[in-house]
Amino acid sequence: MIDSSELFVLYRQYESGGKIWLMLGLSSTDSDYDDILKIAECLAIEGHEVKILRAVHYKDPLYNLIFGELEDTRYYRKCPDLWVDGYYVEYESYSTPLPRNAFRNMLHNGLAQSDCIIIRHCNLTDGYMIRTLRGHIHNGVAVSKVWIFNGENLRLLYKTEG
Repeated sequence: MIDSSELFVLYRQYESGGKIWLMLGLSSTDSDYDDILKIAECLAIEGHEVKILRAVHYKDPLYNLIFGELEDTRYYRKCPDLWVDGYYVEYESYSTPLPRNAFRNMLHNGLAQSDCIIIRHCNLTDGYMIRTLRGHIHNGVAVSKVWIFNGENLRLLYKTEG
């Protein structure tokens, strides 16, 4: 990740040492902007350094500055939403009256962007969600961390051991 002073502006700093940085050119009118900002706040309060990222075309020289670490990975040409303490995190929300479909779609789309994802709570049990995650892992999908976001709070659902 590049020097924050060049492409990011400090949005807020917390007593815990956590910080939220906003990437220049970030649109506050994006549909998930408010959720991502609240997620960043939850993480920064815990002491994490969080950078909220914007989409950049992979042919733009800026892509390599922001997302260059993704080169030679399955996530190259993707633009995850957040950078948290050195790893990329993708946020997914999905609206449907069918919570299992929502969860399946959020997992599929999120894990295509990063192995660390945040899923919008869709009223399913932790047991069901973990069984579904383990199915993905069994099929070879890399999953490092999964958080659940309920609109106000963030909680860790799954973390790879080690």
